[in-house]
Amino acid sequence: MAASFTPAGEDTRPGADRRAAEMARWRKRSQRIHFFRRALPWVMLAIVVAVAGWVALRAFLSARQMDVGAATSAIHMTNPKFYGRDNLGRSFQLAARDAVRDSADMDRIVLTAPEMRLDTGGRQPIEVRGGQGVYREDTKELWLTMGVVLRDGRGSEFRSVEAKVDTRAGVVTGEKNVQGQGPLGQIAASSYAVYDGGDRIVFSGGVRARIDNR
Repeated sequence: MAASFTPAGEDTRPGADRRAAEMARWRKRSQRIHFFRRALPWVMLAIVVAVAGWVALRAFLSARQMDVGAATSAIHMTNPKFYGRDNLGRSFQLAARDAVRDSADMDRIVLTAPEMRLDTGGRQPIEVRGGQGVYREDTKELWLTMGVVLRDGRGSEFRSVEAKVDTRAGVVTGEKNVQGQGPLGQIAASSYAVYDGGDRIVFSGGVRARIDNR
C-alpha cells in the first residue's frame, strides 16, 4: 500500500490555490491604488499648469489681434473734403490728397498735401497749403508743415515752414521764418499772423521789408 507525505507547513487543501490567487489579485489592486494615489496630485498639477498656460496663450493671442486690429482699423480717405464755418459764420473748406483718421484718437486726422480755404464765400478768400498736415475735429485747428504757402487773395504770397490755422477764429499764425511778396514789395520776418480774413497781417521779429515804388 503506497503512502504520500506532505511537507510541513504546506496547505494542499482545494481552497488554498484560490486564496493564493485572490491574495495576488489583492496585492496588484493595492499597488495600483497606491500608484494612483501618488500620481493623482501630479496629474492635477499638470492640468492646472496646462489650463493656466492656455489662458495665458489666449490672452496673448487676443492682445496681438487687438494690436493688429488697431493698426489696420485706421480709416483712410482719398481726396477728402471737410466743410465748416468760423465764429463769424464765414465758411471754410479743407481738402487733401489723402487723409488717415487716427485709430487711437478719432479726432486727429493726418493729411497729405492739405489745402485750406478760409472765407470761401468772400471775394478774396485766403488759401494756405502745405506738404503735410494734422487736423483736429475737436478744436477745429489745422497744423501745416513742409513748404507752407499762404495767399491772401489780394495778390500777396507768403512762404514758411509751418502754419497753424484756427478755423473757429479764422486766424492763421506761424512761429517760424516767413518770406513774402505782394503788390507793395517784399517782406521777411520771424513770425506772422493773419487776421480778419486777410485784412490785417502782423509780422514780428526781425522784420525786413522792401517797398516797391510804382
